[in-house]
Amino acid sequence: MPPVPVLGLGWVFGLWACASDGAFDGDMGAEPVGQSDRLMGQAEGSDTPFERAGLGFTSEGLLERAGPVGDERARRAEADRVVRELWAVAGEHGVPGEAWTFEYQANGGALTLLSFRRTAVGRGPGAPVDWSGFSPELARSLPTLVGTKRRRLRFTLERDAERWRFDLETVAGPVAEQARTVPESLPVMSQPLLSDALTVARRLLPAPGVPQEGRVRQQARLHFEGLRLLQESEPGVFEVQEGAGRQEVPVSGDPRMPWVQALLPFGSAVGRRTVEVELEGRHVRGEAGARWRVVAAKLLEPPAPPKEMEDIAKEYRAMHEDILRLWRQEVRDDARLAGAWSFEQLAYWYVGGFIARGTLGMFEAAAPTVVAVLGKGGAKAAQWFRTVLIRTPPGEREALQRIWMKAEAEGVAALGVGEKAELQSLLRDMEQRLRKPLQSKYEKDKLREWARQEYFDVLQPRLARTLGPDRMATYPVHHLVPLEYAHLFPLRNINVSGNLVGVSREVHTGINSVWTLVRRSPRSVSASEVDEVARITRKHFGQWFHVVYDPSKSAVALSSAQKAALREVEVLLGL
Repeated sequence: MPPVPVLGLGWVFGLWACASDGAFDGDMGAEPVGQSDRLMGQAEGSDTPFERAGLGFTSEGLLERAGPVGDERARRAEADRVVRELWAVAGEHGVPGEAWTFEYQANGGALTLLSFRRTAVGRGPGAPVDWSGFSPELARSLPTLVGTKRRRLRFTLERDAERWRFDLETVAGPVAEQARTVPESLPVMSQPLLSDALTVARRLLPAPGVPQEGRVRQQARLHFEGLRLLQESEPGVFEVQEGAGRQEVPVSGDPRMPWVQALLPFGSAVGRRTVEVELEGRHVRGEAGARWRVVAAKLLEPPAPPKEMEDIAKEYRAMHEDILRLWRQEVRDDARLAGAWSFEQLAYWYVGGFIARGTLGMFEAAAPTVVAVLGKGGAKAAQWFRTVLIRTPPGEREALQRIWMKAEAEGVAALGVGEKAELQSLLRDMEQRLRKPLQSKYEKDKLREWARQEYFDVLQPRLARTLGPDRMATYPVHHLVPLEYAHLFPLRNINVSGNLVGVSREVHTGINSVWTLVRRSPRSVSASEVDEVARITRKHFGQWFHVVYDPSKSAVALSSAQKAALREVEVLLGL
């Protein structure tokens, strides 16, 4: 579909339409008597498909997915979009002698514009080049040339008397953090982004005219968040390079359109980003009006992530990209979103997003504990928040997901008053729930399942291999501080590594006898007393933690340890 001449805003859509509580540390508790470490029939419908599949992140921080994304058709759509971007910025108005370079980040077949610059100024008239003479060859061959490898690509365009000539090469450079990793058939550019670009252009254009037979230059820095262009632009240098003092010539057409042409391609990148733009206004002798053109634009390298986000930055970016992809596809209803990600992925997304956007302060009064832990950042905060999410009712999880997805896609400023109030209410409810005992069997079973996965897959893979699959299936993983006391330690991750131990069933029975005694206490135990009981169990049973138990060598010692532990707890609690 060839684009029509630049007549107004409709052209823009047409062009792109085709395209200490000790929060984390310490060793602490055991499971109650009679509670199996196997899952005991999870509540139907409580898990998302991704959660049931056990999906999280790859070693590179990319999303694990239940199925493939970005097929061959999407890669062809990426190539078609790139050709249209080249045409919009350089090809349509180019004159003989003009040359441009465009750099893209290729990643898995996705192509993200990083920069472009006019490298040679054209002179004199030449035969017009229409769309049909510009695109076919490049569009056909580009998907094959790009492939799916991660690389930086440089397009060189040179205009001779009759046509544009292209060259494509791989260039050195770091992988751009703003680059997408999943190819897409991008939909029509959003009305909000177009409106943003027009508003910013109106404010930044320095003057309606250009000196007769003269040239002026304007620079600016513009800021994107998700799919939106922020209004807080930074005007840069404006200078008259030729024709100072001469009579001004009015600009032909809508002077905002060069800005729009330059900015819309950067709308498909990921994350918060800054684009530096350079425009040139020029009047050529014999022409009735002057013209503005964007002659250079580039994505600036983002600052390093905050220290508290260094270890989850990749995971957060992967989630952010997925949010933008689904938002562009208008997948926004709660029912479809509810099964889109696992609890692990959601936890990394929320922690990364709250910190990256500096929004924790707006929740501090409503949820001080949540803010205190998330403010530490990192994978430990994300793992803690996963245990909070599992305690949140499905309806509230879906509401939180819906509101924060909008904040990720369009910025926190896009949230309405009601949405901000609802967000604070949801976090306030989370805060209150932290100080209440775990309620449902599903919550407890899910926490045990995660604990078992963490213990054997990450903490003790050697023990898992020694036990073998059959014996490992019957080998309990215990919480030194039991799940029933999690509410006494709201800042702690009950599944923290120091609270998880693998023991035989014989040892499990001995430890549980101690906690049964605690439950028989006529009064409620305090957090410090729970910690002390956990210390006692560690003291007396610790020699059998993380090892294969041999009853022929340890049965007598185990019986003695159990009796000693029970005596200490009786004294502690005054029983």
